[in-house]
Amino acid sequence: MKIAVPLFGERVSPYFGSSSKFMIVEFYENVIRERVVCDVGENGPMELARRMVDMEVKTLLCGGIERSCKEWLIHRGVHVVENQKGYVDEVIAKIIE
Repeated sequence: MKIAVPLFGERVSPYFGSSSKFMIVEFYENVIRERVVCDVGENGPMELARRMVDMEVKTLLCGGIERSCKEWLIHRGVHVVENQKGYVDEVIAKIIE
């Protein structure tokens, strides 16, 4: 399973689309297999969403997210978990448990 987290340094970005970078974490049976940081440049939230769908992300962890982006992702099978705050590693660890 793949989880995506937009980045603000080492923390979850407070708003989806305000960051040009996101981390993809792939795990299997609660064990992290791979971590990759992707840079989509300053192309906005929809480009970020498209990249995540292209990379077969199943869950998005984020702070806030624009309603249209959220609905677009959900319609494409991505589970969106909003209101996530803190360091990326800690947030991911909670979700994997």
